[in-house]
Amino acid sequence: MPFATFLLAMVQPLIARILVTVGFSLVTFTGMTVLFDTLTAQAVSAWGGLPATILQLAGLAGIGEALSIITGAIATRILIWQLTKSSQFLSTNA
Repeated sequence: MPFATFLLAMVQPLIARILVTVGFSLVTFTGMTVLFDTLTAQAVSAWGGLPATILQLAGLAGIGEALSIITGAIATRILIWQLTKSSQFLSTNA
């Protein structure tokens, strides 16, 4: 039984760190989802309040696509930051 005890002693901290990291990821993902949903709702309501001629010019200029690209870039940067922090947490020695 000493091998089983040794194996459990090696695996238990790793499992704890993985569970903490998954919890951190879940909280971050949920917070980001709420944040982006709120920002999208505000942008859509502000966008809908503009006069029709301004909306047509903005559509021709590609403002909607530009905002989508910027939002996607911000979301990707936050995702990369979160993954980096999670991997640093897993690699540290307790």
